[in-house]
Amino acid sequence: MLSLGLLFGQDVAPLPLNPDPMDEEWVTAVPLLDDDTAEEVGEEEAPADAELLVPRDQTRVAVLGYHNFSKTAPVTQMLMRTSDFRAQMEYIRNAGLKVISMQEFLEWRLGTRELPARCVLITMDDGWRSVYTDAYPILHEYGYPFHLFLYTHYLSGRGDSMSPAMIREMQQHGASVGSHSASHPYPRAWKAAAAAGPEAEADMIDKEIGATFPKLSELFGTINTYCYPGGYVTPAMLERLPGYGCAAAFTVIPGKVTCSEDPMQIRRYMIFGNNHSIFKNAMDFRVAQLGTAATTGATPGTLPASTPLPPFPVHPVPNSTVTCDFGAISADMSEVAGVDISTVRMKVSGFGRVPAVVNSNTRSLQWTPPCRIYMPHISVLVTWKSTTGTSHKAEWTFCIDPYATTPTQSK
Repeated sequence: MLSLGLLFGQDVAPLPLNPDPMDEEWVTAVPLLDDDTAEEVGEEEAPADAELLVPRDQTRVAVLGYHNFSKTAPVTQMLMRTSDFRAQMEYIRNAGLKVISMQEFLEWRLGTRELPARCVLITMDDGWRSVYTDAYPILHEYGYPFHLFLYTHYLSGRGDSMSPAMIREMQQHGASVGSHSASHPYPRAWKAAAAAGPEAEADMIDKEIGATFPKLSELFGTINTYCYPGGYVTPAMLERLPGYGCAAAFTVIPGKVTCSEDPMQIRRYMIFGNNHSIFKNAMDFRVAQLGTAATTGATPGTLPASTPLPPFPVHPVPNSTVTCDFGAISADMSEVAGVDISTVRMKVSGFGRVPAVVNSNTRSLQWTPPCRIYMPHISVLVTWKSTTGTSHKAEWTFCIDPYATTPTQSK
């Protein structure tokens, strides 16, 4: 793991959200707005008046997270084609969705404001210069507010980073600012601090998180939001964040935000340059809660105890407990007779239908999550048709323990 022992103002570029990039063999990006988009997202459900206010508990917010942009460079998870970003902003407008500011979001959360039923909050992580050169002109053109999550060691204005002057200019035209830590540490660094004891962990939290609030507030005005680098969150962080003046903290767990969930673990769709299906899931407001795309249990990500086990090997093993780094979700259907391999599909709670890669030779499918998953319960649904046209499905669940070191099998 590359160390981020940086000095303020040093000319460096931030590490990507996931330090272990997805194996390109398993990446299958779908077109941004293909022929099925209108049906999947439900454009016909757009209200006639996107400004129509509803009771607080009827509002759902899709929080979008972006990183870097380019008009010409090859796309990656963290780098999006500028033209694709414009197309997404255009889609939001055409779908009749209300783009809200962070201030409006916080007021809604606190109960002092009502919003339309379907809202979008746009966030940008790290402080890449391309946010200023590529994304900002588009956002300004559409009149969309947006929120910058900055880490303080990446504010030099040199190389690929933005300068404080650029950020202050954007603040005059819809931008607001939150903290993304001091040096963008990854889970290994946090785990090492925790292993050294509670005092060492608290000291790191104070330096990496707490110290950024007054520093950024001095530069850009009052800071009261935070997003976890890599989505890594611990009980000690949750305990100390309110003391820094933090009113809301954001994860990388996808799902619509309601007014009732934990303000220190707000869900967010990380929009990747090489996987447009995440944006499509974010724009689908037909599902109210996390996990229901592949869930029939009372708790998001769970299934009834009577659900039969899959008739083929799967990973993770049904009812097992795994770490956040469990790898891919896969199914081996090689021993299932009469499968029309072209009809095999996979849905994962919190993500909806995912771009699983199906190997017709081995009759297996595999999907690698684009980020570490910290949801405690995950359900998976695999559907297919037989060569005679009969529909079939297999479902299973597994649990994630973010503090576990080795997978365990439930009894």
